[in-house]
Amino acid sequence: MNDNKVMNRAADNIRILAAAMVEKAKSGHPGGAMGGADFINTLYSEFLVYDPENPAWEGRDRFFLDPGHMAPMLYSQLALIGKYTLEDLKNLRQWGSVTPGHPEREIERGIENTSGPLGQGHTFAVGAAIAAKFLKARLGNVMNQTIYAYISDGGVQEEISQGAGRIAGNLGLDNLIMFYDANDIQLSTRTEVVTCEDTAKKYEAWAGSSRRLTATMLTRSARLSRRLRLRRSVQV
Repeated sequence: MNDNKVMNRAADNIRILAAAMVEKAKSGHPGGAMGGADFINTLYSEFLVYDPENPAWEGRDRFFLDPGHMAPMLYSQLALIGKYTLEDLKNLRQWGSVTPGHPEREIERGIENTSGPLGQGHTFAVGAAIAAKFLKARLGNVMNQTIYAYISDGGVQEEISQGAGRIAGNLGLDNLIMFYDANDIQLSTRTEVVTCEDTAKKYEAWAGSSRRLTATMLTRSARLSRRLRLRRSVQV
């Protein structure tokens, strides 16, 4: 476990970079990217299994970003591991830049999926989890991957994501963790104005058909959630 003060400073750097990128571009959405800084920094520092020197390593864990407008969060994190330069970040949303407004798949830089219509990231993640299960069955623990996804209210409200969620629950994909950014606010209104369902209970119901899925996913995601809570409780 890394030192909390160092981790918090790294997350603050992500927040500052995300805000600066959007400000310079005069376009984009800084709020979500700033809010997700603790999560993505903790994920990359302590949970995600990957090789910075070999981004295409077949046995790596995968991280899929569904809300593409949170690109500054991902670009900033990847800059901290040397995949983007400050000059790249300064060119967010500029014609021909390597940092478009929504990330576009580029494995060498650590971008696993193109983020366009909300909900697609859910399907990418579920598909990757299914593929990882297949490869593990054929090749053994050398392909023991965990698939992570960052999802938000907008993506959950798209029906394509709900179909993917049902498939994940039915198949018992215990190698899939979706981190839900439930902050009760959307671009133009509070979330409660457009939806009244209990999202967590809905996903729990889909997973209920597989005890193996529930136990494994809850154990892994609880470790990540506890780590985030511990960091936030530390006074810097």
